[in-house]
Amino acid sequence: MTVLFAFLLFIGVGAPAVIHAMWGLGYNWPEAGEEALARSVVGDGRRRMPPAWQCYAVAFVLAVVALWPFVMLGRDEETWVQSITYVIAGVFVARGVAGYTPTWRVHFRDEPFATRNRRYYSPYCLLMGIGYLALLAGEMERQ
Repeated sequence: MTVLFAFLLFIGVGAPAVIHAMWGLGYNWPEAGEEALARSVVGDGRRRMPPAWQCYAVAFVLAVVALWPFVMLGRDEETWVQSITYVIAGVFVARGVAGYTPTWRVHFRDEPFATRNRRYYSPYCLLMGIGYLALLAGEMERQ
């Protein structure tokens, strides 16, 4: 069951990694143009996407985080593995919660980002954070 759960987290975090890499390559998916994409996925008033290197940096970090559940398997008793897993979960939960704060909503108010963030992006981040905590709890339970 833990391997299946690790695979689901891999897919859940790996898919956004691939999407960020695509944006770095200049793809505008899922929108028709760069301005629409910036309004959909950045939402802070800019009309252009962040530079390619930033998209690649996010893609790289997400790819490492997507692979992390497989690093965890069999090493769950090691303190450094638990610590990194808590950090990963904490970042996802913090991003998810931040999306519902007034400060966030003032800064990221462009539509359709604001609505999509409230409906999809923030809950997705919360789900991924809870998923990493659940994986950690499942691994610790096996000890």
